[in-house]
Amino acid sequence: MNAEVIAVPLAKSLTGDRRRDWLYKKLERVMDTIENEDLPMYIKEVYVFGSFLKGKDSPRDVDIVLIYDSNLTTKKHETTGRKGIPRWKMWELRKSPSRLRGRLKRNAERTVDLTICPSIEEFQRDLTRELDLCLRIWSAEDRDWRSNLRNHFTTSEKEA
Repeated sequence: MNAEVIAVPLAKSLTGDRRRDWLYKKLERVMDTIENEDLPMYIKEVYVFGSFLKGKDSPRDVDIVLIYDSNLTTKKHETTGRKGIPRWKMWELRKSPSRLRGRLKRNAERTVDLTICPSIEEFQRDLTRELDLCLRIWSAEDRDWRSNLRNHFTTSEKEA
C-alpha cells in the first residue's frame, strides 16, 4: 500500500463481512500492482462488475476488466533491428496477456476474475447477456480508484 494513501472509512456495503474484506484486499493488491509495476501491457482503464460491485453479501469473487492500449503495448515490445528498422519482439507481445495475468493473480487464484480487452465495448459485445452494472474505477487520468469505488457504494446506499 502506498504511504500517501490515507485510511478513510469505507462504505458499509463495500466492506462489512470477512469475505468482502478479503476480496477488497485482493482488489487492492491488483490495483497496487497496476499502479506501481512495469507490466507487460499498458493498462489504460480498470472496470469492476459482478456481485462484489452490486454489494451482495459474501460475493464469490471480484470481477475485473482491464482495458489496454494496443499501440502503447506494441511500443513496449518494440526494438531496433540491425539496420535501425523498428522490430517487435513478437513472442513477448503474444505472451503479454498471460504474463499480465501471472503478475496480477497469485497461484491462479479463482477469487480474482480478470478479463483483458482493447475496449469496454468489445468486452460487452462478447457477453451472452447485458451487464446491469459495470464501473470504471481507474484510468490513466483518474487513478483514485478507492474514492471511485467508495463513491459508488455511498451513492448506492443513499438511493436504497
